[in-house]
Amino acid sequence: MKNVYLISNVKNGGKTYLEYLLPALNALRNQYNCVVLQTASAGVSKLDAEQLLDFPVEEVDLNFISTLKSQVVISNDAWVGRVLDDSNFCIFIAHGNVGMPVKDRYYFSELISYLDAVVSSSQSLSELIKSGLQLYRRERSASRISAANNTLRSDLRKTSLISVSPVKISEPFKSAPEIQRTPGTYVVGLLPTQVGICPSGASLYENMEVVINSVKSQIPHATFILRPYMTDFTRPYVREMCEKLTPYQWITIDTTKGSSKDFYQQCDTLITDASSGGVSFMLNTCKLPIYYVPETNEIHPVVNAWLEQMDNLLPIAKNGDELKDLVLGLELLNSEQSYSIYKKFYASEYGERQHPDEVFQDLVQKLHASDFRYVAIDSSGKASEIEDQRCVLQPS
Repeated sequence: MKNVYLISNVKNGGKTYLEYLLPALNALRNQYNCVVLQTASAGVSKLDAEQLLDFPVEEVDLNFISTLKSQVVISNDAWVGRVLDDSNFCIFIAHGNVGMPVKDRYYFSELISYLDAVVSSSQSLSELIKSGLQLYRRERSASRISAANNTLRSDLRKTSLISVSPVKISEPFKSAPEIQRTPGTYVVGLLPTQVGICPSGASLYENMEVVINSVKSQIPHATFILRPYMTDFTRPYVREMCEKLTPYQWITIDTTKGSSKDFYQQCDTLITDASSGGVSFMLNTCKLPIYYVPETNEIHPVVNAWLEQMDNLLPIAKNGDELKDLVLGLELLNSEQSYSIYKKFYASEYGERQHPDEVFQDLVQKLHASDFRYVAIDSSGKASEIEDQRCVLQPS
């Protein structure tokens, strides 16, 4: 029976990032000899990981991972590609259910370029990965940038991009769910993405005063739950921000590092700067997020591309006044109106993409010949569109 190694290595990723492996494991566990490996970086105990996956987990270090030869490897961490031997076929499950307005002009392709296949769940995410990877490869081939040192793999390889329905959302809402709200309460989740991801001046931390005051001016009884990115708790800047906010009784700092779904269920809306968690909140609850993406003095092509992609799809505020209008407007929406926005976004971003079970089974069996590829990018950055791909369901 063919081996498939599934690796969890996201630094302090906990259950949130471990869950990215679950759809692949569920698709493959009965047909292949699946081996789940977890490093000390993962931030979740072996017991907790085994309970979440309902599967045995081996704790290993990166040295062990580097000894794998000629295997199929599925990782929730793109960095793993750098330590794998060149003979392995490495599949990365891209994080998030939507693209992100980040400052990195290569859209993290310094890491992605070491991978053989990238599984992504949305139109915007796929397009940003494609654009970043093409640009990175062109500039690497022209020697305008250098590869990382001491890697076992080449970053100039064929990389296939694979389409799939959202890996952490089982089924879309078929109708507007009943949303229960306690009269006189309104809980706003604050979800900054990892420090350093947003352009300078655009992070939620840098705009915290504007964001909170804008909400309170419209909804005086609003309370807040701030959920810092799990690896940012050790940053002095973030600790100082949390200390400043702690005295306010209507602000809670979420230090649980638990599943994102538990956080989402507590919120009536969620405000983020760039985190795909804003969309994950909507996909889990059918409630609407707000993206606060202020204009900066610098030009960031990825941010501009994302704003164009999300125009008329997501609630986006570029300043405090726009945020005030959105906050008030979202509070007044009923469940049917929220569902209408959700449905339009879902259709645009995911269409009728295939269920993960069929995608991962086909990908592990056929590798670069997978039916669910929609584009393959070569060492020079040339993108070859795949004809007759099966990345979408046929109409029923």
